[in-house]
This record gives sequence, structure tokens and C-alpha cells, in this order.
Amino acid sequence: MSGYARSAEDLPPRIARGMLWTALGLLLLVRLLVWTDDGVPPESMALTAAPYPPLILILMRRWRARPRVRYGALVALAALSLLPFAVIGTGWEWLPWPVAAGVLCVLPIRAALPLFTAILIATGAGGVLAGEAADAWHWRVSATGIDSLIVFSLYALAAMVTDLHAAHDEQARLATLRERLRVDGELRATVDADLRDIAGTLRRAAQRAASAEPGLARDGLREATATARRALAGIRATASGYRAAVPLASTPIRSPRLARLILLAVLLLQAEKAVTRVWVVPRDRPLLFLVIPALTGAIVLFMRPPSPWRVALIALLVVPLAWPGAVLAEPLAGVYQFWGFLIGAALVGMRPPWSWAVVAGVFGLTILLFFFPPPVPSLPGAAANLISEIILAWVVYTLTRLADLVVLLRRARDDLARAAVTAERTRIGRDLHDVLGFSLSAVALRGELAATLVEHDPERARSEVATLIELVERSRSELGSITSGRIRLLLSREVDSALEVLAAAGVDADARVETGALPVAVDTALAAMLRESVTNVLRHSDARTCAITITRGPGGVVRLSVVNDGAASAGVPRLGSGLKGLAERSGGRLSAGPRPGGRFEVVAEFDGPASDPAGLGGDADGVDPVAGVQLGDR
Repeated sequence: MSGYARSAEDLPPRIARGMLWTALGLLLLVRLLVWTDDGVPPESMALTAAPYPPLILILMRRWRARPRVRYGALVALAALSLLPFAVIGTGWEWLPWPVAAGVLCVLPIRAALPLFTAILIATGAGGVLAGEAADAWHWRVSATGIDSLIVFSLYALAAMVTDLHAAHDEQARLATLRERLRVDGELRATVDADLRDIAGTLRRAAQRAASAEPGLARDGLREATATARRALAGIRATASGYRAAVPLASTPIRSPRLARLILLAVLLLQAEKAVTRVWVVPRDRPLLFLVIPALTGAIVLFMRPPSPWRVALIALLVVPLAWPGAVLAEPLAGVYQFWGFLIGAALVGMRPPWSWAVVAGVFGLTILLFFFPPPVPSLPGAAANLISEIILAWVVYTLTRLADLVVLLRRARDDLARAAVTAERTRIGRDLHDVLGFSLSAVALRGELAATLVEHDPERARSEVATLIELVERSRSELGSITSGRIRLLLSREVDSALEVLAAAGVDADARVETGALPVAVDTALAAMLRESVTNVLRHSDARTCAITITRGPGGVVRLSVVNDGAASAGVPRLGSGLKGLAERSGGRLSAGPRPGGRFEVVAEFDGPASDPAGLGGDADGVDPVAGVQLGDR
């Protein structure tokens, strides 16, 4: 991508609309200069300019969503365009381009194109009926088409830019929601199915234990334990898989096609004007063997990607033909209108100072062409011709620039959507591991304990099974909260669960909680951190004791400490990625390390406003208004 194209990425909508209003202002200025050059009286000028206010109303952004206003303005525009015929007849430079532009901007494209064509045909027919020469009514048709296409193209592209900026995050939001729904269906077909299977197996085991069938109850508990372990392995594999980026289909980009088609139409209409100027005089028609191939080659080059070589080749085709060619054959002077396109091509295809050198050279040749060949135009006529050249240069420049901007904005939206979906999949994977990993580990561990108790302590076994069924059902509820991005854990419940699971594993555990009421954000973050810390104790140590302490210190800082022994015999455990990920997402300050006596301690601290939800769930791309507890450095 060229440096010019990259710079378009920063172009705001107001600049895009400024390009439209600049082009419209230049068109109106040309009309004013032509009327002045033709000696049109001021009252006739005012009457002739009457259609312009409704056109401006149509082009204003505030009325885009008001169809009644726009259709009413179009009707007024058409009526005011016909009014001068009733007052001053045909003795004025009538160009119905405002009506043609209004039709293109207001009506749906399927209705606008036939009406636009009809307006061009009616313009030519009107010139023929008024007795105009062929070159005069050809010029009128071409000018009407060119001016209206200029306004419509810039209006359409500016509207695209505005809409893309306004809906910058919409594609990412929709892509993330679609991914959530897809993942939700996937998890319900796999993880939720396993959880239902575990719950059903546990219920049948409880019934058999109550029916004095300990052997069948024990087999059922072991089956549930095995299913829990398989589900846990599956969750870890799924969580890892969700962290991989997924390809997304790019949004189709129509704006470059629109810009290219309109630029081609303007080029063809301008070429038609130059060809007609040669054709109307029979003795000059042999010049068409020069004009048609040169303009055809130039149009082909204009449709090629911007480059300095393109500018040089176009200049070789159109500059000598108009000057000094027009000195030898005056009809060739009509080719000079392509010089405006050449200026635009230089501005988009060359870097300063080379582009400015081309601009200065072409403008210099244009002024020279005013004097050679004669006759010398009047000052208003010369100014109108010069501004017309500027308009054509502006068309090439703005159509290319706005088309590039729309491409970049659409690509940026695609990239944002892709990044949002990847971030959402990563979040779901992490939350799946952090939230359900502990529950399934507890089911496996306590299921084994219940299986050993079913014969010699059936009452306690039934109590364990009842607790496990409740835990599995809670896990199913938590599964739904993972995909919705609205995870809510309760610290008090997690403390009780942690003590029960540690006790089931033969760990002598105690907990001290002295915090008072906590914000939802901090409560959920602490619950998740405690859940992951206890899981690490069971997986990475030979702990026999574990102390859990949760206190609120100065400044409202809440501190979680989990200390366990058995670290020395198991080797010094490292700080797992689960804890690190939780700290990063929930906004905690985390530290961990060995302590004297073969102990290991994990410390997490949280501080943040009560209004912030936990950093678990949601995403940072605006799909849900989620922000984590504030992180501090450690």
C-alpha cells in the first residue's frame, strides 16, 4: 500500500464531506463566472440559481434519515429548475445537472439510473428543439452528466466514510456475539453433555446407595469420577484450542468499484466533448485518427493504479495534442480538458515536489493556451476554464482518496472484528479452564472419596454425593455465564468449597475471612483466584496443611493469602499460567514463592471501585461494558 493510501486512514468524516462541499462550491463558482461572461442580468442569475438551495438541503448529512424532507427537496429542485424557462425562455445557459445530481442522491439506484439517463436524453433533445448546433447540445449533455456524477460520487463516498466511522465497532460487536453463540452451542453439545452425564450418574449412585446396593453405587461413583476426569482433560484441550485465531470472511468492498465506474463515466463524457468538437467540422474529422486513440489510451491509463509512470504516459498522450497541437489545428484545443485529470493523477500518483511541478507546469500551459491560439477569452471566461480544470483534478484526487479511505476503514473493521473474536475465544478458553476446571477436579477428587465411603460410612457417602450433584448443577449454570461473559462467583461459597475439597484430599485446612462486604468486582475476582490457588495446591504439592487468609488492609486493599506445606517434597512449584492470567484479567497484584519449612505462599491483592465488574468475562473491545479491578504494579 502506498504512503498516500496509508495516510488516508486518518482522514476524518468531516474532511470527506469537506471534499464534497469544495467540489460543489467550485461548480457553483464556474456557473457564476459563465453567467457573468454571458452578461446574464443579476435577477436572471438569481432565478437560475434557485435550484441550488434544495440541492444543498439534499446533500446535508442531517437530512439523510428524513426521506420526506429529501423527496420534498427533490420535487422543489425539479420545479425550480423549470421556472426560468417560464420567465426568461431558453436564452440562458440551462444545465439541469442539479436535478440529475438530486435524483442520484435521493432515489434508490435502480430508479435513479433510468431517470438520470432520461434527464441526459431530455437535455440533448431540448437543445436540438431549441435549434442549437451539435457541439452546443453535445456539450450541454456532457456537462450535465459530468457535474451531476461529480456531486453524486463525492456524496456517496462521503456518506460511506461517515457510516463506517459511526459503526466502527459494530462489526466487531456482531462478530463477537456470533462467536459467543457458536461457542455456546459447541460447549453445550460437549461440556454440558458431560456435566449432565455426571449428574445423572451421581443421582443413580445415590439411589443405589439408598437401596443398600453399595457395589453398584461404588461403580457409579467411579464412572462419574472417570467422566469428570475426561471432561476436565477435554476442557483443557478446548481452552487451548480457543486461544488460536480464527479466520473471518472479509466484508465485500463496493466503494472502489463505485469510484472507478464514476471516474470512467466522467472520462468518457469529457472525451465525448473533445471528439464532438472535432467532428462538427467536416474538414477537421481526419484529426479524429489522432484524438480517439490518444484519449482511449489516456482513459485506459487513468483506470490503472496510481504511479509516476502512469502520469508520464498520460502527459505524453494529452499534453502535445492540445498544445502546441491546437496552434496547428484549433479543434484539438478541446483535449486540454484532460489536463485537469492529469493534475489529479499527479497529485495521487507522485510525491512532492514532483507532483507540484506537474501541477505548476500544466497550469502554466493552460494559461498559455488561453492566448495561443486566439481568440483570447475574457477574464471571467478564462477563470471559468481554469476552475473547470481544477474541478476535474479535484474529482480524480477525491475519488481516489475517498475510495482508498473506505477500503482502509473496511479493512480496519475486519481486523478489529478478527481481533475481537480472537480475544473473546481466548477469554472463553481461560474462563472455561479457571471456572470449570476446579469444579471438575473437585468432582473427581470427592467422587473417589465417596466411593471409598459408600460401604463403611454410607451416610457420609450420600452427603458427599448430594454435595457433588449440587456442585455439578452449579457448574452447568457457570458454563452459561462463561459464554455470556457475565461470570459471577461468590467468595463465601468458594471458601466453603475450598475447605471441603481440601478436606476430601486429606489436607488439614482452615480459613480466616475478615473483609466485611466487598464490591462485586473484588468478590468475584477473589473467588476465582482462590479457586485456582486451591487447584494448584492439589495438583502441584503434597500438602497436608493449608491456610487461607482474606483480609482488608489500609486503603481498602483486599489481600488473599494461600499457604500450604508439601512444596519441598514436590519440588518448588512454579506460578502457573492460570494464576497469572487471572491476575492480568481481574486486575490483581500477584506474588508467589517458597517460604521456610517447605511451604509455598500465593498472595493476591485487589483494589478498585465498587462499580467495576470483575475482569472475568466480557471483553475490552466494547461488546460488553466490562472493566477489571484496577491493576497495580508489583
